Order: sequence, then structure tokens, then C-alpha cells
Amino acid sequence: MTAYRAPMEDYRFIIERLLSDNERMAVSRDDLDDELLFAILDEAARFAEDRMASAYRSGDQQGCTLDQGQVKTPDGWRQLYAEFREAGWTGLALPEAMGGQGLPRWLATPVTEFWQGANLAFSMFQPLTEGALEALETSGDKALMDRYGPALAAGDMTATMALTEAGAGSDLGLLKTRAEPASNGTYRLNGSKQFITFGSHDFCDRILHLVLARLPDAPAGSKGISLFAVPSHLDNGQANGVLCTGVEEKLGLHGSPTCSLSFDDAQAQLVGEAGNGLAIMFVMMNEARLSVGLQGVAVAERAYQTALEWAHERRQGRHPITGEAPSAIIEHPDVRRLLMRQRSQTLASRLLASHLALRLDQSRLRSHPEREWAQREVELLTPVFKAYSTEIANRLVGDAIQVLGGMGFVEETGVAQCYRDLRVSTIYEGTTAIQAQDFLLRKVATDGGQSLFQWLSRVDQQAPTLVESTHAIRTTVQQLLADDTELYQRLAGSTALLEAVGILASAWQLNRALACAQDDHYGRNLHAIWAFYRAHFVVEIDAQLRRAAQAVDGLNYQFG
Repeated sequence: MTAYRAPMEDYRFIIERLLSDNERMAVSRDDLDDELLFAILDEAARFAEDRMASAYRSGDQQGCTLDQGQVKTPDGWRQLYAEFREAGWTGLALPEAMGGQGLPRWLATPVTEFWQGANLAFSMFQPLTEGALEALETSGDKALMDRYGPALAAGDMTATMALTEAGAGSDLGLLKTRAEPASNGTYRLNGSKQFITFGSHDFCDRILHLVLARLPDAPAGSKGISLFAVPSHLDNGQANGVLCTGVEEKLGLHGSPTCSLSFDDAQAQLVGEAGNGLAIMFVMMNEARLSVGLQGVAVAERAYQTALEWAHERRQGRHPITGEAPSAIIEHPDVRRLLMRQRSQTLASRLLASHLALRLDQSRLRSHPEREWAQREVELLTPVFKAYSTEIANRLVGDAIQVLGGMGFVEETGVAQCYRDLRVSTIYEGTTAIQAQDFLLRKVATDGGQSLFQWLSRVDQQAPTLVESTHAIRTTVQQLLADDTELYQRLAGSTALLEAVGILASAWQLNRALACAQDDHYGRNLHAIWAFYRAHFVVEIDAQLRRAAQAVDGLNYQFG
């Protein structure tokens, strides 16, 4: 199995060349100079490569076990978490007031990718903890922040996002978990949840569950949903009526416990206002969606590294130019095409992830001159990044398997694990179709397309070579938003539209990178990457837009 290596060269270029000093420092701690930030990245890379990656295969092979309601993670993972916590990684991007390090998202993004690329299953707990704190902060409940924030930042407690039930998945308005007011100002929560990532584990003694539930007088549907904070154990150490009743046997992510939870008169506290649960939870969900999009980048990178090493070492056939035989397969044009698909799109997605991270930092700084636009851009592109990054990453991992041939289909090389681990990324935190509908019906249609059109104008200014594509997207969106276009047509065309915008956003970021390139080895390779991306990906935009316009054709087929 190829040893994982953190993509430091790309991130050094992004930080030193693409993100200006003024942009970085405007949203960063005063003491975060280049020496400190690269020391952080170097240490994160070492921890990912030396410690997390070493537990990657064993965690997949062993998986998790459940004994009397308690989950046991793979051998060595509890100790790995202890080292992770003691090194201070749990509080990396969390506020200093809570005991975190207060580092900006643009710096936390490469660190998170290193962890996900080294061992995705192990790293699944961290974005949930960060998202939970963001949700608590959004709610404005200082008492809850003071009570749980320091423990979460220190890693003494992790968090979950407990939404899904057996009868309520994408349609959360159907959930049945109930919360009854208690005499002491708290609530008693009863019900069950499923597919809860790290819903039980042995990393630490306490877990904070953020649970969606209904109050007795709540109206039907999504407007009747409230959010509750439910600790697995009370402050005195007593169990709080939360029991893990099962751990799913999954296609991949075997080391990450995906749990079914039962709540039996669990003591709970209301987060924010009654009936506002989904609005608060969406803060956590949007954090999770950005993290899942980054998972696509991370796992595609790992698979690419394996494919690249194999292509250099495997010798088959004659060199197509020199006639040398046997030739390393990296000299064969189609193998190079498969490798360039992986290299170009993974870099493009990485660039987009870094851009959105910077925009997220800017949106949280009240004094930043671009705050309003930064927030709108993050909201607009989050569903695009989540959906397109994961969809294309699944295809790229398939390309890596193809490079390895038969050896890609066996577990020995590790690419099969990448394929299995990544497959769920297009499903959880909102399927690709859900992201596409959110993009078109909420992010675009709500303001008549103005936010999208403003973004497209910025793309025109920064990447003039893409003007034909931006014009085509404008035209298609105007058609889909026209008064005489039925909702069914919009829904049918939304996924293809999202893919077209995903390709455009990737191409836009590659253009921005190209403008910063120097005449060195990395810069010359950037020119090759852009030439390939333009020839193999950008040309797909028109095809996707045609699919969007014709998406209902044939959907009247009568299924048996």
C-alpha cells in the first residue's frame, strides 16, 4: 500500500501565491506569521502521515464492535485520539475564549484534508464537534456555550448531529422524537435516531448529542422541530438515558461507528427558540457539507498517489514513441489521461475549498469590507462544492482503480478502500439531488438569480476565457426560472445545472491560480493542468446544460 503524503506543495502555493498577505492577515490572529503557520502545517502533516495513516488499513479490517451499549473502536484508535487531543488538534479552529487555538478556516482546511486523506474514518468526529459549537454559538445560548464549549474544545467531549430517524431522512418534517417539559426547566426526550456518526465510542467519556425533536404542542412539519442538547452523561457522571442499540455494518468507513441511538427520558436542554431547530441545525449542516466536500478532495488525493506510484512502477507494452519494451505504463497516453483527470480536478477542488474557507472567515468578521458578499458566496457555492466535489471524486477514485487494473480491484493496494469509504459522500449530509434542489430553488431562485449572476460576473472579470460558459449558464438558469417552467422541470434539471456550475467554479479557481504562477516547475505544470482541464472538463459544461434543459425527456416511462 502506498504511503500517504500530505499535499504540502499545493497548499504552500495556495498560501504563498494565491491568498494575499492582506487577505490572510485580515482574518487571522496577529501572531500568525508564515513561520508559525507553516510549522502548524508541517506538524499536522507529520501527525497525519506517521500516526493516522498507520491506523488506516487496520481500522478498515477490524471495524467497531458493540458490547452492552458501548462501542469499542479499532485497536489503537483510543490511544491515537489521546495523542490527537494532547497535541491540541481538537481545538484548532475553535475560539480562544473556549480554549481553542482560534485559527482561521483557511488554515484549518489543509489540516483537515491531511487528516481525512490519512484516515477518513478516524477523523469523522472532528467536523461534528466544530459544527456543534458553531450551532450553539448561533443559538446565542451563552449558558450552553459556557457549559459545553471548553470540554468540546479540549477534546474531553465530542459531539453528534442526531437528525435521521427510520421514517425521517431527507424529509425531517416526519420525525417523531418527542421532548416533554420537566419541572426543573429542562426537558425529557424520548425517541430513536439512526445513522449517527460517532454516536458512541471509547475515545472519551462524554458525548454531546444535538437532537432534533418535537415539543407536545408543536405544529406538524418542519416548523414544529426544535433543537435540544443531550449529554450522554450528566455532570455527576450518571448515564443520561442515551443507549447505543446498534452499529451499522457498512460498505466502507468501518472504523467510524455509525450508530442507532435510543433516548429514554434523557435530560435535555432547549437550544435557541422552540420551533427554530432546523434553522440552527442548518448552521451545523452547512459546516458538515463543506467538510464532506473536502473529503472528496482528500480521498481522491490518496487514490491518485497510489495510482501515480503504480503507473511509474508497472511495466507493460511498448513505449508509444521510442518503442522501448516493456515500458512504464505512465508513458501510455490513456494512463496519462486518467492520471491527469485525477490531478487536475483534485487540485481544482482543493483550490475551491481554500477559497470558500477564506470567504467563510471573511463572512464572520463584521468589519470586513467584503463580509456581505463573502457570506452570499459561501451560501451559494456550498451545495455546489459538496455535491460536485464528492460526485467527481467518486469518479476519480474509479479512474485510480482503472490505472491499477486488476490490482485496483483487490484490497491489497488500498484503492478499493478509498472507493468504499468515499461512496457515501454523495449521500450523507444531503444527497446530490438534495444539494442541487437547494442550489436552484433556494440559493438561486429566491433572489431571482441575482446572487448567481453577480458571481458569474466576477468569474467573467477574473477568468475571461470562461465567458462563453458563464453566458450559457445564465441563459439556462433564466430558462429554468421562467414563469412557464414547471417545478418538475426545474427539479429534473437541477442536478445537471449544479454539475455545470461545479465545473465552472473549478475552472475559475484554476484560472486564478494560473494568474499567480511563476516560471518554475510548479508553474509550468499548472499551465499543463489548465490545458487539460479546459480540453476534458470545461467542454462538459455545454453538455450538462443541454441535459438540464432536456431533463424531463423520457421521465414519463411507466415503471413496472
